[in-house]
Amino acid sequence: MTQRMALSGTTAILLALANTAFADVTGADVWNNWKSIAQGTGQTFTPGSEVQSGDTLTISDLQIGMVTPEISISGNIGDITFVDQADGSVVMTMSPSYTMAVTSADGADDVEAVLTVAQPDISMTASGGDGTVSYDFTAPSISMSVTSLVIDGEPVEIVAGLSMTDAVGSYVITEGDIPMMDSGMTVAKMLVSLDMNEPEGGEGKVVASFDFTDVAIESVGSLMYAAEPEEMMALFAAGASTAVNMSHGAHVFSIDFKDRRDAFAASGTAETGLLEVGVSNDAISYAVGNTGLDFTMSGSEIPLPEIAASMGEIGFSLLVPASASEEPKDYALNITLADLSVSDMIWGMIDPAVQLPRTPATFIIDAVGTASLLFDLFNPESMMEVDSEMPAELHSLDINQIVLAIAGAELTGNGGFTFDNSDLETFDGMPAPTGALDLKLVGANALIDKLVAMGLLPEDQAMMGRMMMGMFARPEGEDTLTSKIEINGAEGSISANGQRIQ
Repeated sequence: MTQRMALSGTTAILLALANTAFADVTGADVWNNWKSIAQGTGQTFTPGSEVQSGDTLTISDLQIGMVTPEISISGNIGDITFVDQADGSVVMTMSPSYTMAVTSADGADDVEAVLTVAQPDISMTASGGDGTVSYDFTAPSISMSVTSLVIDGEPVEIVAGLSMTDAVGSYVITEGDIPMMDSGMTVAKMLVSLDMNEPEGGEGKVVASFDFTDVAIESVGSLMYAAEPEEMMALFAAGASTAVNMSHGAHVFSIDFKDRRDAFAASGTAETGLLEVGVSNDAISYAVGNTGLDFTMSGSEIPLPEIAASMGEIGFSLLVPASASEEPKDYALNITLADLSVSDMIWGMIDPAVQLPRTPATFIIDAVGTASLLFDLFNPESMMEVDSEMPAELHSLDINQIVLAIAGAELTGNGGFTFDNSDLETFDGMPAPTGALDLKLVGANALIDKLVAMGLLPEDQAMMGRMMMGMFARPEGEDTLTSKIEINGAEGSISANGQRIQ
């Protein structure tokens, strides 16, 4: 992950770091600030020469580098020209291609790689002033390919790369104690591919491709450099932040792995996808998901010739506080697995007589609330001082939606609770909750009957299940049960449909 972040940071700076504090920028202004920002993000720029001729500044034989405890990056990106324009902007031109060498020694494997970056006909313009400068670029194509790879001294046969078609983007850089970059880019088509043999003459081989269309990437955050994780934590504690949102349209993927003993293959398509990450001293957020997903899997560890499935939507999102505070902060959790359908082969193993409804399955949990973290996540000393058994105080929980639907039965629910953190005795160490949860179960008895008839559920267990439903729920319509679970923290009581059970 450190390698990917370093490479993407280098690419972003090469494309975007053109900042100055003047209302009309010149090539010299842009170049000086470019070097300053690069230095602030842990990179070094060493030109062979700097020549100003009229309105054109030419930087020749530009060497770039970046060194961390885990990775070293170096390269020669050739010549760059900065041409002053009549409107106060600067047009930059770069070499159509350049190479970069990446060396990693993270304690596991020593890796040496040479990458080639191609960007023919890229167009770049810097403009702005007063501490805020925007940068716009268009590129018919941008690609990065692995020219060579050596792992632990052994050459590896590999064909790998990233290519983008019709890239259009803009960046805005704002000066400050911690400079900020606000960027956006769209790409008509993006392809990631890998064809790699096992190192040291092994028989293993992996071939993979990930093809995306209509890619959109937006980011806003601090331009910062930290060689060690502790330094990065200190930067976030001091006010640095970052947020990245990526979305795409139609997506096609395939993975194929084989060696002497094992094999695995997967392929599929998706209609849309997203990835969102946000980190600050206030909160951490993460979200990932796809819609319209169809896929197949097979392999030596899968006890079927093939697993095929489709999902209308799959997603996961999480929001958690990152620092201690007197006032409660928001948290949230969402897990969505909607309209899951599996192949007839899988159904045939479970239900060969087709007794169960083969309707798509859905599982959804959507909850929000407030909590107080008792330590600062980006302060190691604060983390050491907190009681590990109670690292946070839970103040509220609102369950917006619960859905579990499978084989014709469906459980739904919603509710909310508040918590008294001064009372940790009534509920055995848990803050005393007060609130209610409403539940509705449809089709459960029909499903139980079918499972008994199929021999998948013993009659005595089915009877026990019906008894439990009768205790905690009440009938409402045909094969429909409802239940209202209420908790009174002050009294220490729990009731179901008005009947106290504790």
